[in-house]
Amino acid sequence: GQPVKIVDLARQMIELSGFRVGEDIEIKFTGLKPGEKLFEELQHKSEQHAPTAHPRIMQFRGNAAYDAAAMQGLERDLHARDSNQLKEALRGLVPEYRPHLE
Repeated sequence: GQPVKIVDLARQMIELSGFRVGEDIEIKFTGLKPGEKLFEELQHKSEQHAPTAHPRIMQFRGNAAYDAAAMQGLERDLHARDSNQLKEALRGLVPEYRPHLE
């Protein structure tokens, strides 16, 4: 589908709820927070897509093969609540991932 601006979606939701933008509900622009993106890529260049039974739903398959040791490491870091180590481990599995490290 076509990209949708969040501000347009917000305006539509406000109006569908019976309110008026700027009068009943104000929309504030706060800027990007660390880690937020302006655009979301729905398909990575390494992924293949295939149709499903529904014409507007696609299935994506990556080429990644995660080994058991990598997954156990992620689980260990998750349980240890070590966010920086968890982010580093994710970077090893997903090279495009760019975390905001503390």
